[in-house]
Amino acid sequence: MDEQTQASTSAFFTLDAFNGELALQVMNAIEEGHAGNVEIWTTLVKSDEELHHRLTEQGISKPEEFTSIAWDGATLLFTACVELNNDGRPLPLGERLTRERFGRFPHADGSALGYFLEYIRPNRSITDHDGQVIYDELLERLHQLAHGCEEEARGHTMFEDGFGGMQIHGFLSADAVRELRKHLSSRAWTASYDEPLDGGVADVAKHFTSLLKAAERRRVGMALRTHR
Repeated sequence: MDEQTQASTSAFFTLDAFNGELALQVMNAIEEGHAGNVEIWTTLVKSDEELHHRLTEQGISKPEEFTSIAWDGATLLFTACVELNNDGRPLPLGERLTRERFGRFPHADGSALGYFLEYIRPNRSITDHDGQVIYDELLERLHQLAHGCEEEARGHTMFEDGFGGMQIHGFLSADAVRELRKHLSSRAWTASYDEPLDGGVADVAKHFTSLLKAAERRRVGMALRTHR
């Protein structure tokens, strides 16, 4: 695929099973390493035998030495934290058709979560009483997943330009996934009256909830990733 065709093709969004607790540590260690403080990375890898083993299996001969790793930040974060099945392959979440419908939404840049965030509103019959906290926490978790690793949140594009066009937009821990699923099932939000796709918000909520439930059943966090 040439560069012009690739640029005009909307990215495919995936929700990957992810170790969100570890990802916080790995992300911080990568950022500190690029700033010249490599000790945090060394301490993390030496203290986590499973992480050390995984990176070694992927061809990094001295994973505790940050300066010896030639990978970009997105590839390193994803490889370190993606949850694997017994065959060593990424653990799939939900049914294939659900993943496909979520993956390339028919609006703007193809982001289902982007559309959802743009066209949900507080349900005033709930939030004007005791539901505002639920709505605010729902938005916070959605933004964390959709944008938590992007320049606006981190101050750099380190996780936005990975090998093969991979971009990690954000991630959640297993506890945050459970919290988000509960808030999504509440009545604290509603669709905007002017959303451009009739039933679009409801459609996103349906497929997104299914994927959140799949992660919750497996007791894993998740990351939002795009690739071309």
